[in-house]
Amino acid sequence: MGTDKIRYLVFVCGKWRWRPTAAMRAKGFALRSFGATLTAADRAEALRLNEEWDRLRRGIEPTVTRKTFPRGSIGEGYMRARAIRAQERRDAGQSRTAEQESRDDWPRAWKWIEPALGDDDPRSVTPEIMQALRSKVRERVSESEAFRVIKVWRALWKKMGAMRLCDPAADPSLAFANTAPDPRQATWNDREVKMLVQRAWRMGYRGLAACMAVAWDSQLSPIDVRSLTPAQRRADATGGYFDLDRAKTGRAAAATLSRWSETILDTYLARLGFDVLDAAAIFRTRHVLPTVKGGRTWLPRPYTKDKLGKDFAVVRAAVFGEDDQRTLADMRRSGTVEAFAGGAQASSVSTKMANTLAASSRLQKVYNPVHVATVRQVDEARKAGRERIKKEQIGGKSIMAPARQVSWRDGEDS
Repeated sequence: MGTDKIRYLVFVCGKWRWRPTAAMRAKGFALRSFGATLTAADRAEALRLNEEWDRLRRGIEPTVTRKTFPRGSIGEGYMRARAIRAQERRDAGQSRTAEQESRDDWPRAWKWIEPALGDDDPRSVTPEIMQALRSKVRERVSESEAFRVIKVWRALWKKMGAMRLCDPAADPSLAFANTAPDPRQATWNDREVKMLVQRAWRMGYRGLAACMAVAWDSQLSPIDVRSLTPAQRRADATGGYFDLDRAKTGRAAAATLSRWSETILDTYLARLGFDVLDAAAIFRTRHVLPTVKGGRTWLPRPYTKDKLGKDFAVVRAAVFGEDDQRTLADMRRSGTVEAFAGGAQASSVSTKMANTLAASSRLQKVYNPVHVATVRQVDEARKAGRERIKKEQIGGKSIMAPARQVSWRDGEDS
């Protein structure tokens, strides 16, 4: 096999190991341990794994888990299901961004399922095992994460049933309820958002201020708004907007702006100090680096998920105190509450948000919580309908039976 050094092959703790990098682990490659003496077969296996990684980097193979599972196991079913999903996207001409890959629930849930059940026969899994797994995830992470794991398991079970690895009707997780956690109900109002924008600007977070203004008017999610670029900006006779595909779903969205948010955005860009490339992110941090001479230099960088959340928390605490836990994502829900209170139809709001809110009762609970203004709108509609019915009855045009007169003195019909 030669004496040249093989990439990623190291001698650690008395054993030879093929140790992938963090980027390789994210793509499904796992640590492989060999013996204290490296055999020809071990070297061949290390070279094969390197070749697989090279093929993946060049885009020749889809991103799937590389671990080998026993035949007929849950792990084999998962690998086949992931490969089928990847082939479906390729057949449809769909490509996924890194953001979309990171938001895929399947790998996220598989991190919990694989250690416990990856090598097992699906027919050997009992309801007690699945319930214990759900409880473990709930205790270590959250109720929401536990719900997600069982939801993915149930989808995987159906696919394994189609592969004849198990009985589709014998899913052990169906023995207990997997109730979705209550969605967030926090909202912002217009005055509070403008207070946040104003304070952020005065504190030097101009990129954040412009980002919040655009998020409020456009109802984009934080990932979508921080990813906006100059090339996506458009204008028509009514005003400006951004034309984009959502990071999570890939659905087309038109992120409209008001004169208020457009003015803040234009002012921010004018004071940025440099021109943002068409494909570069618009909203930047206020990152400052010390210079050799003891001064400071401003080095604005595109907002990341964590940095956007941290800066927003600083401004929120400055305006509303440390106890306030509302997030930038809550602005998306707040706009929906305003829209429904103003009489907007669910289909129109769904188009604005580029999601399936009009057809999903779950999304309606998420984005349209119980709000007094919406309830009072129904009261006003009832009043209008009541008056219309009275007019029809008085004019003799009602097709309903004549109203019965009640004597309130004796409680009997008269």
